[in-house]
Amino acid sequence: MAANAVSKILGAVLKIPLAYILNEEGMAVYNIAFEVYIMFLSFIISGLPFAVSKLSAEAASLNKWQRGRQIVSVSTRLLVITGAAGSALLYFAAPFFAVAMKETKAVFAIRMISPSVFFVALGMGYRSYFQGVSRMVPVAISQVSESFVKLAAGYGFAVLFLNFGAEKTAGGAVLGVTAGEITQAAILAFAYIFSKKEVYIKQNKESSRAILRELLSLALPLLCASVVSNALGVADTTLTRTRLIDAGLGADRARFLYGAYTGYALTVFHLPVGILATLGVSILPLIAGAYASGNTKKAQKSADFGLRISILLSIPCAVMMYAQSSEILHVLFHNTNSALMLKTVAPCAVLMCAAQMCAAVLQSAGKIMTPFYNSLAGMAVKIALGYFLIGNPDVNIYGSAISAIAAYFVILILNIIAIRRQLGVKTKISAALVKPLICGAAMYGVIYIIAPYTARFGSLLSLAITGGVSLGVYTLLLLLTQTVSIKEIKSIKG
Repeated sequence: MAANAVSKILGAVLKIPLAYILNEEGMAVYNIAFEVYIMFLSFIISGLPFAVSKLSAEAASLNKWQRGRQIVSVSTRLLVITGAAGSALLYFAAPFFAVAMKETKAVFAIRMISPSVFFVALGMGYRSYFQGVSRMVPVAISQVSESFVKLAAGYGFAVLFLNFGAEKTAGGAVLGVTAGEITQAAILAFAYIFSKKEVYIKQNKESSRAILRELLSLALPLLCASVVSNALGVADTTLTRTRLIDAGLGADRARFLYGAYTGYALTVFHLPVGILATLGVSILPLIAGAYASGNTKKAQKSADFGLRISILLSIPCAVMMYAQSSEILHVLFHNTNSALMLKTVAPCAVLMCAAQMCAAVLQSAGKIMTPFYNSLAGMAVKIALGYFLIGNPDVNIYGSAISAIAAYFVILILNIIAIRRQLGVKTKISAALVKPLICGAAMYGVIYIIAPYTARFGSLLSLAITGGVSLGVYTLLLLLTQTVSIKEIKSIKG
C-alpha cells in the first residue's frame, strides 16, 4: 500500500505539469488514449493475474512451491504471446478506437502507448506470483520504479513534442507509460530469476497442459466478464461525450468539460481509491490460502476485517475531497474549474472502495462470477441514469458523477448480500458503516469550523492543517467508539 501510495502520488505529480502543457483539450486526448489502453489491456490479460495469484497462494499454503514455479512458467509463456498480439492489434487498430471514443485526435497517443500491453503482460506472471505468496517487496520496488520512469519520461517526451500541437504532445506524454512498463517488467523478471528458491516437498511434476487448463478455468470466466465490463465502459465514455453534445454544448465545450472532469477531478478522486485497491490484492492470499488449508474461520475473519478497514480508510478521503475540493485542486493544478465536479463525485470513493473489497473477497473465496453479475447491474444503472442526466444541459457532466454514485451503491449492496449468503460472513452494519460515517461527519464538522481561519495561510498550509487536525479527530473517535482497536489490527495475521 505504501508503494502504491507513492506511485499514485507520482502519477498525480506527472499530471500537474501536463495539465499546464496540455490544458483541458490535451488532457481529454491523453485520458482517452489511456482509457483505450486500460480497456484493451484488460481484454488481453484479464483473469490470468488473479488465477496465478490464487493458485500460487493455494500452493504456498500447502508447501507445494515446485507447483508455484510451474504456474509462473506456464502463465508467463501464455501472457507473452497474448501481450505481443495485443500490442500489434492496438497499434494498427488505433484509428478505429479513436473514432469509437469520439476523439479522432487520439490516434497518435494510442499508438504510442500500444507497446505497453506487451511489457505489462511480460511482467504480470512474476508480479502475480509474488502477490500470491505475499512477497510484496519486489512488487513495491517495481511499482515505484515504474512510476519514477513514467514521470520523468512522460514529462520529457511531452516537452519534446510540445511544438507539434496538443495531439502529439499528449502522445509524447503517454509514451512515458510505455517506458515505465518496460522498467517494471525488467525489475520483476530480475527479482524472480534471482529470488531465493524455496525448499519444497518432493512431488511429481505436473504437466504444463494440466496447469494451463487450471489457469484457464479460472481466467476465462473473468476474461469474458472483463470483455463485457469494458465494452460497457467504452459505451459509458461514448455516451458521456455524445450526451454532452446532445445537450447543446457543442464539441469544444463537451471536450472541455470531459477533460476537466477526467483530467482533474477524477485524477484526484482515483488517487485514494487506487491506493486502497491494494487491500484487495493483499487479502487474496489470506482468503485463498485459508480456504485451501481448510481454515474457514480465518477466511471469514479476514473478509470481515478487509471490508471494515476499506470503509474506515476511504471515509476520511471522501470527506477531504468533498470539503476541500477547491484547495486540493489549487495545490495540485492551480486550477479549480472542476472543484464542484470533485465535490460531487467524492462520496463515491467510499462506495467504490467497499465494493472493490467485497469483489476481492468473493473472488478469493472462489465465487468468480458473482462480482461480475453485480457489476453488470450497477453499470446498467449508471448508463440508464447517465443518459438522462448528462443530456440535461443544467446537469451535463455532473450526471456522470451522480450516476456513478448510484451504480456503486447498487454494486456494494449486492456484493454484501452475496458475501452473507455465499460465504456466511455476517458483517455488523454498525461496525462496518454507521459508526465510521458518524466519525466522518465529525471530521467534516472540524474542517467546516477551522477552514475559514486557516485559509489566510494559503492553500497548501491550510490544507495541511485542516487535514491533519480533522484526521486526528476522526482517528480518535474511531478508537473512543471502539469501531476499531489496535489489538484487532494486529490480530489479523493470527
